Amino acid sequence: MKQWIGIGDIHNNVSPLKHFPDLDKAEGVIIHGDITNGGVYSQVKSMITQISSINSNIYAQAGNMDGVGILDYLDDNTKLLHRKGYELCPGLGIMGVGMSTPTPFQTPGEFSDEILGQWLEETWHTISHFKHTFVVTHDPPYGMHLDRTSGRHVGSRAVLSFIQKHQPDILLCGHIHESRGKDYIGKTRAVNPGTFGSGGYALIQYDNETVDIHFKQLNC
Repeated sequence: MKQWIGIGDIHNNVSPLKHFPDLDKAEGVIIHGDITNGGVYSQVKSMITQISSINSNIYAQAGNMDGVGILDYLDDNTKLLHRKGYELCPGLGIMGVGMSTPTPFQTPGEFSDEILGQWLEETWHTISHFKHTFVVTHDPPYGMHLDRTSGRHVGSRAVLSFIQKHQPDILLCGHIHESRGKDYIGKTRAVNPGTFGSGGYALIQYDNETVDIHFKQLNC
């Protein structure tokens, strides 16, 4: 069985790495976004360097706190996920769309829901031919257990519509720190692991016949 680790909402804090004794044994690390606080170059360089010193097979994209300014660095130093698709391993395709819909905080990587939906549909064609599919977004789908803050749902309607339409096997998302956990959208299994600094992560498992994603918590 092949296994990957999914993380995000790092916000310039990878201190839980020391509690991850088997990270080097995973097939790779998948980052859904918010690596930095404000797209600072020195922060993205530090975070990716520290993670890659343990596991250098990294798939990464920017979140709303990062913006487009770090995409060139990620493209040069990881497998950039934002608006791209790959064969993660035979039979399993992975694609990503980072950033988020507008927030009250005017962060660097905010785009309209319409734009997110357009990016998702465009990128889906890069992996739709695979037997199994894995989608990575920073913004969680609207109306689920994974997008609630202060009693309100604040996720992306475009992400929800896309997942309902295409039903990928699994979804890794984040953005809303307090809504970490697992949910289902039809047959799609989705995880928001919460902030990496608090020890949340997703475990993705694939055995050529089935793919699954689990919410996990480190004892930090």
